Amino acid sequence: MKTQKLSLGLVAIALASFAAARCGSNTTESVPDASTGPTLYPLSTGTYCYDVTGVSGVVDGCGITPGDAVGSAYPGTYDQTAQTFTLGNQGSLGVGTLSNNTGTLLRDGTTSDSSAPSCTWHQTDTTTLTMTDQNMFTVSVVETEDTFAAACVPAGTPCTSSWTWTMSIDAAKSPASGCK
Repeated sequence: MKTQKLSLGLVAIALASFAAARCGSNTTESVPDASTGPTLYPLSTGTYCYDVTGVSGVVDGCGITPGDAVGSAYPGTYDQTAQTFTLGNQGSLGVGTLSNNTGTLLRDGTTSDSSAPSCTWHQTDTTTLTMTDQNMFTVSVVETEDTFAAACVPAGTPCTSSWTWTMSIDAAKSPASGCK
């Protein structure tokens, strides 16, 4: 009986200490509140065409003319299991993980054009994707081009272009036909 009273006394002291600590004026508690958190927008799983519906913030040091893409579409593939999104033909605008409506898509490799002889260069794209609604997002792209081959006319010096596209899914277009 004496052991039980001692144990109950220790529990009472521990509870009193805990209550006093929680009532301190310098303590704050962070509890997530779903009603004040951001609305999470979904992407459809699989490959779809995404229309470029607008462009803004263009700084075109490489002569890419991203405004010409308004009205065209790019394929995008969302893998829900891996939570990754691939944007553009063979990931030309990058691949990356999405979480809480945003993600950074990266692409780094050699590119060529259709000229003869072929002009090749090194290209890096960093694309920040921000969901704005279901299957709708903006992509802010920074593209750097360098290491141009001698076949490039003119051979070119390193350059950087940046822009933001507004994009949305177009289920009527087929990725198999090149999103046309």
